[in-house]
Amino acid sequence: MRNRHTRSGAGLAIVAAVWVAGCSRVDGAQRQGGPDGPGRFDEPDHVDVVAPGRLADSTLARLVSEILPMVERSAGMTAVAPLNVAATDEGRLRAYLEEQIATQLSTDEAAAITAAYARLGLVPSDLDLAALFLALLEEQVVGYYDPVTDTLFVHERVTVEQLEPVLAHELVHALQDQRVPLDSLGESLKDRNDASTAYQAAIEGHATYAMMEWKFTAMTGVAADLTALPDMGAMFADLDLAALGDVGPVEVLVGAPAIVREGLLFPYVGGLVFLQRMWKARPERPLPFGVNLPQSTEQVLHVDRWLAGDAPTRVDFSESDFGWPVVYERDLGELETRVFLEEHLGDRERAERAAAGWDGDALRLFGGPEGEVLVWVSVWDSPAEADEFAAAAEEAYTHRYASERRAPLVERYEQAGRPLVRIIDLPAGVTLPAGAAAVRLTGGEEETARAGGS
Repeated sequence: MRNRHTRSGAGLAIVAAVWVAGCSRVDGAQRQGGPDGPGRFDEPDHVDVVAPGRLADSTLARLVSEILPMVERSAGMTAVAPLNVAATDEGRLRAYLEEQIATQLSTDEAAAITAAYARLGLVPSDLDLAALFLALLEEQVVGYYDPVTDTLFVHERVTVEQLEPVLAHELVHALQDQRVPLDSLGESLKDRNDASTAYQAAIEGHATYAMMEWKFTAMTGVAADLTALPDMGAMFADLDLAALGDVGPVEVLVGAPAIVREGLLFPYVGGLVFLQRMWKARPERPLPFGVNLPQSTEQVLHVDRWLAGDAPTRVDFSESDFGWPVVYERDLGELETRVFLEEHLGDRERAERAAAGWDGDALRLFGGPEGEVLVWVSVWDSPAEADEFAAAAEEAYTHRYASERRAPLVERYEQAGRPLVRIIDLPAGVTLPAGAAAVRLTGGEEETARAGGS
């Protein structure tokens, strides 16, 4: 069965429109302004919901035919085959989500992910990850594209004001599916956590960008260009999710652990900001796929790294057989490194600075004889940036284990002329077997800056 899910550390994403995509300051908003710019947007005084059973497939098909040309322009892609659209309800959506979660996240894998992120202090150790994903997606998903049936589905609970924006978002995924094998790419990245998140940011950011640009165009009657607007990163820097409760349900999202919440939001919000910055720098608007696909959240967060072709270094553990079972092994990436630091330091700006020099990492959780042992090795762009992360990580672990008997070690060292930081988190009195933290470094050299586009 083909699908578009991709595992991302403590998160799991679906090619879909969610309530908070675009932060709804555009969806359903009323324009106030003049010819000099888009002006400001105010939320509508009321929200009308499409009555269950009243969202006819024929109505959806008519709307799709009306908005498709503008969506094609904003997305930079044209349809090469008919696009199917249908309404769905709560029962069918739940069944679809349950099937996809079961397909992508086995019970054993969910337990391993939970154990690793609990050891990092990012989720409760008794978290039911699959149940949380289901609750989150049931709350947030208002539309999705199913590549098995080549059909985009819209939930009947979508508001009147959001119906067309949701269709616009999902149309982009349908166009993407006709252009590139996103499902195969997603499957190839399923064991590369950070690259999977970057991939999701590319496809969801592209869809959210085109949706917003379509909305501006529909409201003003003038072909919109989001690259002409100020950088959207500042707009989303202090996003108050609770304030979006009048737009759609956010209770589960607000209550979710930060690492899970970021996993859901980053592809939409971070991807949108990346697309705006990418297309500001590259006005020919290359599609964010193929050679242009960001390889890491570092490239998504810092478009200059993407422009320079600054590929991440691959970090792999050298040895694996120590008599201790490996519970979990994957990378975190800059985004999740940032979340870890912010969670324990309580300082977003410092967390962002300390994570910004990330160039690659690998994390491994052992089931040691005296309890869990976590090894996390990261490589950095410069010795100064490695020092900054090491200092921040050491302080973070001081807060992390203020009342728990653990003996984490944070070590700075060099390997092949590269600055690394090694974190070994193990029970007091336990010694890590020799070689258990040894790693191999592959790639990471700066590639030739991109001169073309796909």
